Amino acid sequence: MSEIHLSARTARQSPDQIQFSQSTSVPKVKRSQAFAIAMLIGLGALATGCITSTKHSSCSTEQTYTITGTAQKWEAISIAFQGPSAHAADNDPNPFLDYRLQVHFTSPSGRTYNVPGFFDGDGQGGLTGNLWRVLFSPDEVGQWKFQASFRKGAQVAIDLDAKAGEPTAFDGQHGSFVVSPQDKNAPGFLKWGRLEYVGKHYFKFRDGGYWLKGGTDEPEDFLAYVGFTNTPRATHRYTNHVQDWKPGDPDWGNGAGKAIIGALNYLSEQNMNNLYFLPMNIGGDGKNVWPFLGPIDHKGNATNDNLHFDLTKLKQWSIVLDHAQRRSIFLHFVLNEAEAPNKNELDGTLLGTERKLYYREIVARFGHHLALQWNLCEEYNLDLKLPPDLVKSYAEYIDAIDPYKHPITVHHAGRMPQAWKDFLGHRLFPVTSFQWRDTDIVEYWRQASREAGFPQVIGMDEFFPDTSSVTNADRHRREYIWPIYLSGGQLELILSDLIKTDDFRKYESLWQFTWYARKFVEALPFWEMEPMDSLLTGTRGYQGLNNFVKGQVFAKPGELYAIYVPIGEQTGMLNLVTAPGNYIQRWYNPRTGEFLPSRKKVEGGQLVQLGKPPVEADQDWAILIERVK
Repeated sequence: MSEIHLSARTARQSPDQIQFSQSTSVPKVKRSQAFAIAMLIGLGALATGCITSTKHSSCSTEQTYTITGTAQKWEAISIAFQGPSAHAADNDPNPFLDYRLQVHFTSPSGRTYNVPGFFDGDGQGGLTGNLWRVLFSPDEVGQWKFQASFRKGAQVAIDLDAKAGEPTAFDGQHGSFVVSPQDKNAPGFLKWGRLEYVGKHYFKFRDGGYWLKGGTDEPEDFLAYVGFTNTPRATHRYTNHVQDWKPGDPDWGNGAGKAIIGALNYLSEQNMNNLYFLPMNIGGDGKNVWPFLGPIDHKGNATNDNLHFDLTKLKQWSIVLDHAQRRSIFLHFVLNEAEAPNKNELDGTLLGTERKLYYREIVARFGHHLALQWNLCEEYNLDLKLPPDLVKSYAEYIDAIDPYKHPITVHHAGRMPQAWKDFLGHRLFPVTSFQWRDTDIVEYWRQASREAGFPQVIGMDEFFPDTSSVTNADRHRREYIWPIYLSGGQLELILSDLIKTDDFRKYESLWQFTWYARKFVEALPFWEMEPMDSLLTGTRGYQGLNNFVKGQVFAKPGELYAIYVPIGEQTGMLNLVTAPGNYIQRWYNPRTGEFLPSRKKVEGGQLVQLGKPPVEADQDWAILIERVK
């Protein structure tokens, strides 16, 4: 899409007086034609470049900004301001630390967002330039207004005081743009909007339904990809996924991005909707991912330069993560790793200059995405144990700088519920990140968090050391996938290859089993349902490696009952004594993801014998009993 630069001599000018200058790739047009182009791409008629800061009390004829994007609801709007020239390695001043761009957006209804911006070099991944950019995802249709705060001072970027430092350059520049309705056929999450915590056990899209997670937990060093610049210890090639790249998909470096983009395509085509990854694992397991320009000792070192960021690499990361969102893949950012050198890498675990700047850069560059969560640390209480109050201070800082209030969580090691008790019902932790093998924790935590006054989304993120593979896929389906979903939780699969995972096709049966279970639940009003296993008696259980699985019931009493039996030979009786009425019983095959064609009428108000499935009674089965309307 063409970029249109908008500037004005005075804020009082009418639309036909606004001056437009276009990039060299676009032919010159008359002012009225330029205005029509701006309207067509949704940038609005009243975009202005008037500067009204205390330093600039009158409007400038020189300053310009550039707005790009489709200007549709939920699509990212980019505003690039021309500011002081800098190089990413500069120290006096450091363009990341000693300048701060915040842009105040006001919606048509008057709602405001204070959005952090970032130094963007030449805007194309080059390390030198004078562009300072903000990315913003508008959530209302109509005319938006914005005003930039651009300040300079020692470490001003990480200071939460709005008056820290002093105004400089384009401070006070303001303008507006018009946002049109989203395309109902927009790719990925763009059709549904931002995924948010709404006080229930599931996240919900602002303009869509409730969301159920099912995806991959590996490789945690997903970004250790050979196609990224300045990634000297990259181990991932994703060679078998080049075939999954499609014409029209993003790329860079004449094919350098095809394999990792293809890997996302494959996961999306398998209906996996979550990606767990570390943007910084210095001193961790892989020691091969970081956003910094360098030099970096990958083992962890107090002399590492963690205050300058690699703009080229981050540009490439942004291409990949944007594509993930367009393929309906949730971004599970894991900001620290378990190992002590990784926890110590930023300020020796403290909430200091390095950590605050790292958080700010990640939020500023990627926080505009619609479906993500900030996981503060993998195994926060392992090896070098982080005090819960310190972890909470991390959450408070991220919450202060994230204008969208994306969900925050922290991953743990050790026994439950003790390992997560300090975060039970805490308002900054709306979702769990459990590493635990006992699936009973799902129902326990749903009840406990409700009783604490803050229902939390139950994320079962790892069953380690019981990793998932093709050889144990049948057991994991029975022991984890179905019991977790029908207990009211959601999950990620930690793969047996761990950080060596390079070919997702290897695990296709796992993706299929996960999707078949999730598809079954997603067809129900699962956000209104509750686990009610006590309604089912007389089933034959299944002994897994870590759980004895009994029959599962997930119900909206009197309306529908989703049932899972790990062995079909003995399905037991469902107690419908308090739910009179007529129902239909159907069998669903967890191994194929399909309902059997047969249906059975069921009379409520009594104990109902479920009977045996028509075929494969030695296997696991799901049963759906719905009231006849």
